[in-house]
Amino acid sequence: MSPALLTWIGDADALRHMDRFAVREIPLALAYQHARKDDLYVALVGELFDGMRNGSSQADWGRLGNALAHYAAVDRAAELRTAGISQAEATLFSAAAFYFGGFSASAYVTIKSLTHPLVGDGERACYDLLAKPKEIGSPLIRDLQSALIRGDLARIAEIEAQVSDSARKALAVGPDEWIPLRLLQSLLNKFSVTNLRAILPDGSWPFWTPLVSSLVARGSWDFFPSQIAAIQRGLLLESETFSLQMPTGAGKTALCETLLFYHLSAHPETAAVLLVPYRSLASELRGSLVRHLNGMGISARCAYGGTVPSGDEVRAFDKTRALIATPETLSGILSANTDFAKRITLVICDEGHLLDAASRGVGLELLLARMKIRETGVQRYVFVSAIVPNIDEINAWLGGTQDSLVKSDYRPAIAEFSVLRVVGQRAGAPLDLEMHPHEAAPIRYRIERFLRREDFHWVNPDTGRTNTYGFSSVKTRAVAAARKALPMGAAVVFAANKRGNQGAMGLAEELLSQIEKVLPLPNPIQFADVNTVNFAADYLETEYGADWVGTRALKTGAVLHHGDIPQETREVLETLLRTGKISFAICTSTLAEGVNLPIRTLVLYSVQRMGADGTREDLLTRDIKNLVGRAGRAGSTTKGLVICANEDQWPLVAAVAQQAEGERVIGALLKLINQVRTRLVARNVVPTNALLERSPLVYSLIDGIDSTLVELAAVEIGEPELIRLATALADQTFASRQASEASKQLLRDVFTLRAQRIFAMKANGRLEWIRETGTRARMVDVVETGLLPMRATWSDVVDPTDQSLVDPILQWTWTQKELQHSLRDAYRVGDDVDLNSLREEFFTTVKLWLSGANFLQIASGANRSVDEILGIHSQVFTFSLQTIIEQAIALLEKALQSQGQEISRMARQFPEHLRFGVPSVAGCTLAAGGVTHRRAFVEIGNVLIPGNFKMDDKAHVFDVAQRSLEAHREEWRTHLGGLVFQRTMQDLSSVTGRRPTGE
Repeated sequence: MSPALLTWIGDADALRHMDRFAVREIPLALAYQHARKDDLYVALVGELFDGMRNGSSQADWGRLGNALAHYAAVDRAAELRTAGISQAEATLFSAAAFYFGGFSASAYVTIKSLTHPLVGDGERACYDLLAKPKEIGSPLIRDLQSALIRGDLARIAEIEAQVSDSARKALAVGPDEWIPLRLLQSLLNKFSVTNLRAILPDGSWPFWTPLVSSLVARGSWDFFPSQIAAIQRGLLLESETFSLQMPTGAGKTALCETLLFYHLSAHPETAAVLLVPYRSLASELRGSLVRHLNGMGISARCAYGGTVPSGDEVRAFDKTRALIATPETLSGILSANTDFAKRITLVICDEGHLLDAASRGVGLELLLARMKIRETGVQRYVFVSAIVPNIDEINAWLGGTQDSLVKSDYRPAIAEFSVLRVVGQRAGAPLDLEMHPHEAAPIRYRIERFLRREDFHWVNPDTGRTNTYGFSSVKTRAVAAARKALPMGAAVVFAANKRGNQGAMGLAEELLSQIEKVLPLPNPIQFADVNTVNFAADYLETEYGADWVGTRALKTGAVLHHGDIPQETREVLETLLRTGKISFAICTSTLAEGVNLPIRTLVLYSVQRMGADGTREDLLTRDIKNLVGRAGRAGSTTKGLVICANEDQWPLVAAVAQQAEGERVIGALLKLINQVRTRLVARNVVPTNALLERSPLVYSLIDGIDSTLVELAAVEIGEPELIRLATALADQTFASRQASEASKQLLRDVFTLRAQRIFAMKANGRLEWIRETGTRARMVDVVETGLLPMRATWSDVVDPTDQSLVDPILQWTWTQKELQHSLRDAYRVGDDVDLNSLREEFFTTVKLWLSGANFLQIASGANRSVDEILGIHSQVFTFSLQTIIEQAIALLEKALQSQGQEISRMARQFPEHLRFGVPSVAGCTLAAGGVTHRRAFVEIGNVLIPGNFKMDDKAHVFDVAQRSLEAHREEWRTHLGGLVFQRTMQDLSSVTGRRPTGE
């Protein structure tokens, strides 16, 4: 692409941005664009056909597609008509340019913007190939689609040749006939080498038909360049470990689906696991990947609820082929269901950079090492990450080679970077938006006076005078910049912190303050579906109260999204964003946790995290890269805009814009072992099992080690052999490959100590307890000596929420160091505060949760704010408290059995009632069975009366619940609220298989 055309495109892009941002003062240097828009269009079309003839780079195709997209904008139809430019034609040309560059998702977004179908056989065929509508109008493309599904590659080639011949003949007729056919010819040339069947090994093989049919039904007819690279390198057919470095949004989920389909179809006696780090991601995949695999005849399921699988869950794995699970859940499953574990021959590790995460990395690394050394060892690993620079090292650790490493920098939607720059030193100085600040001119340019004093004027209703809202803070500017970008599409403001004036909550308050003053900036509610927003706001008000900042923000058309918000509510909010019902959000790093949202503009308020002591810590380059990868979502927008609101932090973002590799991943295990060694040396102590088991810092380490040693010790081997295997396992970790000799020896010593502990448990008969329950070895003694004596008998419990059961369990749990550590974090109290001062308040909070009280009621009962209760719930309830108690009850049952005693079924069910916060057995059955909303399973469970069926009979409980909601529709709708009622009816019918009556 010539420098002159690049300059022209850059100026047109600047002018278009100014128009979308409602910038009133256009620089004189850009004035020529208004008079010569037709000249630029002709030049772009010429470039398109030159590229079709001579080829072009992927980057230039992307620039061309975006430049032509300016002429495809719906709001410019009248303006372009006067210049003699056809908007429909421009849309087709733009989509074609994207497709030629490998940006098929952007081609789809562009062509779908057409408000009326194209006329003419050639144009319609082009449209159908790019848009892939459910109802295909072109007979030619219907034939092409049919050939693709059935694997008739010869017919695809015949269609391509037929169109090429028609285009050649049309050249003699005239341009109106030739242009669409020449375009179609080039599109088919591209399609012939990127379509699903062309890329899949032995693509005409009927083996692929279920997969191809499923993908085509979802509008995926071809693979992205990143997917093609992986498949052509042997990802599907080779048996060795592979590692994939693919940017966010480059199609890794569809690639994993393809791999799972091939592996499990080709090896019908085996199972495969997709490891995902977050419950939110597992929940999202349950509604997509799991559903798709089941639709292709491969039994798939998600498991992400807890660390101890129930008996029903264990039995369900007998028929499971594909499992999507979090590492914590999989660890318990491997111990409790050895038959399923032996069938696993493929493990896909998604978001692999979380090996470095303090909270999850140790467990993940030890789990992978555990599976590597199993007797029936996993045959293949596939390690996936968008942001690990040293992925070759991890690939080698897992058994891969240089030939099995695939790196791709392809992004299906282009990312643009920008930074807000203050102009001048005076108070109230305007701010320019510098576009592409890391590039040279003409690609780099400024949108002058992007934010100016007039944007912050507001009229005092009492005096009628015009005032100026202060805009000197980065927070105010960040929110204003996102509002200004709303006309382009969904805008999200990111904060590195959750709480405080400078966190996501502070940003939400800032937005509310700006809206209250009625600043002349785009208002989020104007870009939202008001009825749908009100529907969801009623739900938030019921659960969290009208005064909660999340409720108030949603009523103004903005979503507040952070990690303390319960999963069921996050799903509601994410659905609003994903479906375009709302276009403004404020979030924390939860945005980067694998959840796919259609973000057009991402405003980085801060890329520094503020600690409790006020110190600031820069986000890692690789974490910023993962974050900004969410801007510009394939299938939703052709490009994304990233705005750095704080120019002092631009150097941190610039590293990402310049494609810097970022920090190496060394693994949380190595960091932990180095930290432990430093403390041991400082205190001049030698590690012992007693020391390890009273140190919460190393629980993730010893738990991961123990789970592997328990499996190894199951066979008849002596203590020396178990110690030898433990030492070998220590050397199999990624940490060991990098550690100093001193740290490596400490790692071996810890593994040796745990081997001695496990062998002693084997000698006293406790090993089988752990194997059968999937529990943690360190919990055995504290349950036997601490929890078991808390009640004279455990067989007389008839109500899982009875105080005679709840009180002793809570009193024992309170003494566990793991819980105490979580409580200090959640309540934000230091070691100088006596935790016993919080004991009764915490017990009250737990009991309110068990009673089914919502978060507003719990906050009132505990005399805390809703946000404080949400933090306690996410940091204590959902993991440490739940894990300790589910482990304890499983071990308690074994301990009682060893003494010839029993535990009642109701006591055994207590962890499930705690997990869901539900008092009734029927409510617990509904929650475990798939009812999403807590309000629904609590209230329905409370009114179901036992009849001629058991309250834990899933089929009957769901059937009776659905019939109750159908028979008393209006009463239930009023009681539950419209949103919860509607979603609960869907949940119930998905299990009963019966469409709701009266809909």
